[in-house]
Amino acid sequence: MRLSKSILLLALLLLSSLATPAFAWDRCNSCGVVSGIEKIRDRDHRFGGGTAIGAIAGGLLGSTIGKGDGRTAAVVGGAVVGGAVGHQVEKNNRDDNSYWRFHVRLDNGRRVTIDQGDNPGIRNGDEVRVDGNHVERR
Repeated sequence: MRLSKSILLLALLLLSSLATPAFAWDRCNSCGVVSGIEKIRDRDHRFGGGTAIGAIAGGLLGSTIGKGDGRTAAVVGGAVVGGAVGHQVEKNNRDDNSYWRFHVRLDNGRRVTIDQGDNPGIRNGDEVRVDGNHVERR
């Protein structure tokens, strides 16, 4: 009798393990839901070669105008305008330093923030998987 109870208990344990839902076996520790998205623009405020080249070119062009004090004013004005134009041209030709910041609430309760260069069409509320430092749809 004691042996049959042990066999019955073992059989019940075995059957109960087979009845466990499939999703419990396939739990994804890096999966979650997007709770926020931001586009971050990293602005570069440095003055570079464009400003210097523009100022020099503007000053040279200004020196061809007028005589005496008028020429001095034209050189200074040309350098200022040339520097501003050169800076704007340089700024427009710089690489865009923007990236996406994803806030993800993982299925295990943790919250993570991932910064990546692209957004493959992910929106708030989307189910995603975090793969290292990259977010992708599930």
